[in-house]
Amino acid sequence: MNSLNYHFDLLYHLVRCDFIVRYKGSVLGILWSLMLPLAQLLVLVFLFQRVVPLDIDAYPAFVFSALVPWMWFSTCLGSSGNLLVSNRGLVRRPNFAPATLIIVNTLSNMFNFIVVLPILIIMLILFDRAITLALLSLPLLILIQGILIVGLSLIISTLNVFYRDIQHIMSVVLTLLFYLTPVFYQFEAVSESYRIIYTLNPIAVLIQSYRAVFFYGNPPEWSSLFLAGIMSVVVCGIGYFIYNRYLHEVIDTV
Repeated sequence: MNSLNYHFDLLYHLVRCDFIVRYKGSVLGILWSLMLPLAQLLVLVFLFQRVVPLDIDAYPAFVFSALVPWMWFSTCLGSSGNLLVSNRGLVRRPNFAPATLIIVNTLSNMFNFIVVLPILIIMLILFDRAITLALLSLPLLILIQGILIVGLSLIISTLNVFYRDIQHIMSVVLTLLFYLTPVFYQFEAVSESYRIIYTLNPIAVLIQSYRAVFFYGNPPEWSSLFLAGIMSVVVCGIGYFIYNRYLHEVIDTV
């Protein structure tokens, strides 16, 4: 029990420090966590409501309901490559599990996600979108996404210790994945011959589920979410296997 309390306390303090240090010394502070998603929102709204109209009702709210969870996902994966390399002091510390850094990164960025949620709710209300009991499924979506992020981050951070190209490849992959995820367009607009790609993409399923809950006020499609949950657990298991398999080499290399 004392060991469990120690690990929870350590995790709490590391997440708190990471969150504080991230905005320390900046004029806007935590407001920067709102600036990036809002800036991206403005660009997408301008492009797909003015330049190339997609004719989607309440388009700003439509986009923002998917962009907020996508930002949590992409920020975590984009920063995961350097987690073990840039924290070699902690990685080499006795009795410290390097995987803690991945969990801290996931939770710290999750708090950014939570900070933006009130803005999303206000936007939904302004566009006359109903706030329903479907929001009760939000903790489940967050849990599944957190598991997926931890699994992928374990793979990326571990392999990047040996192959530093991984962090650069991830930048390209995230850009491509953004277009293969229905953030700024409707899933229904995708040709049926390509929908299998979205069905087998757990983050695409999660994005659709968030949009169903926030924008449409409906519960997520449980069968697709169940599949995404299973895939997320499998990815997390694979990630932990790779991390555990190469842990000693990681400590020696960094």
